[in-house]
Amino acid sequence: MKKKKLDMLTKAKLIYSGELLIFAIVFLVFGILRITGVMAGNATRSAIFNWVTIFGGSWLIIDLLWALFSKKRRPRIALIDKCLHAPAGVYLVSFDIYCFVTHPDPASDVYRYGVPIVLFYLCSCYIFESIYHFFKPIPGLLEIEEAEKAEQEAKVVAEQEAEIVESEKEGDQNDQN
Repeated sequence: MKKKKLDMLTKAKLIYSGELLIFAIVFLVFGILRITGVMAGNATRSAIFNWVTIFGGSWLIIDLLWALFSKKRRPRIALIDKCLHAPAGVYLVSFDIYCFVTHPDPASDVYRYGVPIVLFYLCSCYIFESIYHFFKPIPGLLEIEEAEKAEQEAKVVAEQEAEIVESEKEGDQNDQN
């Protein structure tokens, strides 16, 4: 029995969906480790988390606004992804501001439950995206597929034209003999 060869678009969708699923698993594992206390916090780790996520959360919000207001960028991206991640951005910025103002103990429930909340949320977003983008690929992926199809069609046309020219040459040579 001969295996059916996957086309380039299906391979790309599988790879992209697989990558998103890997992100989801990583966020899930970190969330579970953090909420169970296996991955304990300390002052340095908490400060690094807050500084990284205040910029990351801000970027999620800015990225959504950029996607909404940029007519050039909007056709190439999946707006649903930006909308799904925006609540995480708002949560992270709010959480970080709260932590900067109140300076909670890194071992407190603020970090023990506050950090996993966003990790579980991002996990659920990436699980959804991995399934959704397998059936509805991101527009940028479709553009690449269309360019490859056009390139293959041009190659086939060029090969057909070369065959026609060669057959005409053979016909001319037969006529001369």
